[in-house]
Amino acid sequence: MASNIFKPQDYQGIVKRIEKLESTNEKEWGKMSIVQMLEHCSLQLKLGLGYIELSGYEGPGIQRTWFGRKSFLYAMPWLKGMPTPSQMNMMKNDVSPGDFSKEKNQLINLLEEVQKNRSLKPHAFFGAMNQKDWGRLIWKHLDYHLKQFGG
Repeated sequence: MASNIFKPQDYQGIVKRIEKLESTNEKEWGKMSIVQMLEHCSLQLKLGLGYIELSGYEGPGIQRTWFGRKSFLYAMPWLKGMPTPSQMNMMKNDVSPGDFSKEKNQLINLLEEVQKNRSLKPHAFFGAMNQKDWGRLIWKHLDYHLKQFGG
């Protein structure tokens, strides 16, 4: 059974992994610092919650089909260096690292908000998604980046 942020055990596991992160964790791949990664993950949640308006769809249209979403979210492993939506791209947007503790707490707080408000906005790559797919995407995205920093 696929992990999903809306399953209590999966949610608690991800939060514990975030809580264990330290500002000194070294990246195993990629260009972002750990603080940029935390902010990047928060941006996904802010877009989903509607705090930031989506600027438009990106990537191949197949990603916004049932087959594309299921393949990407459930069947395919995510490889190092996966593309990211423009609004979440820390390097393209020249986002300077902020405060580690602030960004870590913000991410945990946004995850709590997602738990309360499970009706999320469309995603730049996947379009409108049901709660199950959004929960899978959030879990898979966080898992990917926590692994990036040894978490």
